[in-house]
Amino acid sequence: MSLRDELLKAGLASADKAKKLDSDARKQDHQRKKDKALAAEAAAQQAEIRRQAEAETTRKREEDRRLNLEREAEKQRREQAIRARQLMDSHRLNETDAEIYYNFLDRDGHWIRAIRVTPQQRQGLATGRLAIVSGDRHEFDFPLIPRETALKLIEFAPERLRVLHPEGDGADDDQDGSATKS
Repeated sequence: MSLRDELLKAGLASADKAKKLDSDARKQDHQRKKDKALAAEAAAQQAEIRRQAEAETTRKREEDRRLNLEREAEKQRREQAIRARQLMDSHRLNETDAEIYYNFLDRDGHWIRAIRVTPQQRQGLATGRLAIVSGDRHEFDFPLIPRETALKLIEFAPERLRVLHPEGDGADDDQDGSATKS
């Protein structure tokens, strides 16, 4: 027998008051359980919000890193293009009064291009002392540069090289059908 039952039996407490106390106790238990569930739900929501914020931060950090890498690559590409242009312009050997057309294949190997060279330049091309590279002034800009300059250019812009024969003594130069008199 509980204390409540003994108090009711002794007449110290009324039945209505006991029912009200039981009801209040049940309501408090129910409210306590409800508060616990709400607190757990709120904690779960906070954890989910934190997880989403961390995921968004990570995604943003990865996106920023990717954009920075792209910017760096673009900056490096521009710097290499400037360096190539300066190297070609400072060592350009093309002469305006050259009379011999020197024919060569363009980058894709389908188009025959020609530049005007002097007999000494023709000899230099045949022996590998001179090279033809692709300039960037216009589509038909083909600077004639020394071999050493071409080798430097190949290090950071290999796609610009058009003609660089192996070094030789030029003994078979007369058999080379690549030059024609205009």
